[in-house]
Order: sequence, then C-alpha cells, then structure tokens
Amino acid sequence: MPVIHLLVFGALLALLMAVVKGPPTEREEVNRVVISNADLEQVRARWIRTWNRTPTKLELRNALSEYIRQEVLYREALARGLDREDPVVRLAMVNKLNMIAAAQAEAVEPTDEEIKAYFALRQERYRIPATVSFMHIYFNKDKRGEQARRDAKEVLGIIGQQEPRPEKLSDLGDQSMLQNVLVEQTEGEINRMFGAGFGTTVVSLERDQWQGPVESGYGLHLVKVYNRVESRVPDWTEVGKQIHADMLYEARKAAEDLFYQEIAARYRVVYDQAIAELLEGERD
Repeated sequence: MPVIHLLVFGALLALLMAVVKGPPTEREEVNRVVISNADLEQVRARWIRTWNRTPTKLELRNALSEYIRQEVLYREALARGLDREDPVVRLAMVNKLNMIAAAQAEAVEPTDEEIKAYFALRQERYRIPATVSFMHIYFNKDKRGEQARRDAKEVLGIIGQQEPRPEKLSDLGDQSMLQNVLVEQTEGEINRMFGAGFGTTVVSLERDQWQGPVESGYGLHLVKVYNRVESRVPDWTEVGKQIHADMLYEARKAAEDLFYQEIAARYRVVYDQAIAELLEGERD
C-alpha cells in the first residue's frame, strides 16, 4: 500500500475514534495538569526562602516533582469532592477567600487624623482600669476550720498595733502558692487569682490599714491596700498601636462583608419553610 494511503487511512481512523469518543469531558480537563515556567520559578523561589540558598539541579528536580505530585493529588481530591466533605478543608478555602478580601483593606494605612477621630468616638473602650497594690495574710479554712476566722481577727488586732515586715507575712498565717505582696493589679486580675468577688472587695478597701477577714476561693485573708492608681482615659498616643489594630480589624470585617455580598448576589439559596422561619424570623 502506498505511503500516502497509509497516512490517509491513519487520519481517517483518528477522526473516527474522535467522533466515537466525543469531545473532551470535564473530567479530562481536570486531569490535564499544565506545569509552566512560572510554576518552576515559584518552586525555585520557595526553596530559596526555605533554605536560604539556590537549589542544585537535583534538588530543584525533586522539589518540582513533589510540586507536581501535590498538584495531581489536589486535583484528584477536588474531583472526588473531598473539599466538600472535609470541614477543615472547607474552612481553609473559606478563610482563603476572606484573606483575599481583607488584603484590600490592609493595603490602606490609617492616618494620624483618622486614628484620633476613631479614638474620640470610642474613648471608653481604651480606658485604663484602676489598679491596687496590696499585701495579704492567708488563713486556710480547710486546715483551721471554724477557728480560721477567730485566728484572723486575733492577728488583725496584733498587726493593727505593730506593722509586720512584708517578708514575715506568711509567718502570721498559712503558707500558700499566692504571693503575699502584689503590685498594680486590676480588679479582674485579682478575681482571676483569688476567685470571683475577691478583687471587687479589695479595690474598694481604704488605703493604708489592715482590714478583713476577706473571703476568697482559697480561704480567708487580712488585706492592706498600700497604693491605688485610679482609672483613666489615656491619650490616644499611649494606645495608638491598639487603635491601629482595631481599625484594621474593622476594615477587614467590612471588606469581607462587602466581598461576600457581591458574591452572594450571584447565588440563589433555596431552603424549606422551617429554615426560612429561622433565618427570616424576628431577632432574639
């Protein structure tokens, strides 16, 4: 058979197979992984950032092979719908979109005038809480039982006449893991250390006199407040970094919400009556 006939036959056979097989399917498109020079440069740049040096030819080959492996497995995971079944992957993809939206907001730095205007409307948010510095003597109720309160009152009478040295406070009561002298503590910090309510009582005590017994989550305490710093609203320059962070956070949230609204407009969400009542009913 002449060569020309073989070529024509081969072309007709290829055409026939294409007709029988039909056009490329969506799955075939998913299976087509194109690795470009840009991908190679991305792999090279990632290697340099990680190892702080240029990779050898073998190292670059291995890194690119691993990149291709990951890309193939990623495509297969998408084809199998694993991104829809795994809540971790689903959340990661949602977070990625939110990061894209937030990047637009973070690109714009607020000016000092904008920071001052923001602070002026929200000064109470940045109020510095009052702090107290105090000493205490601890009495263990589990150890002393009903005698704990009587012992505390007896010691209160003694120290009212003669001020004890700070390093001797634990000798007048019971040992504990709590420090006997605490400096510049807020009400919340004291409550977290001693139990709810203790800090509220301590910050209301008069200065420079032993008082109590005051009950905590551990037992009873004689307390002396020796310094107090009242609550105040700071100058905006004192909390400028916090204001800046808060402004960026609000800008990111606004950008994310706007980004979502633009995307949501392209979707039609369908749900039944029970869900409609939940989503569209009166707010609690």
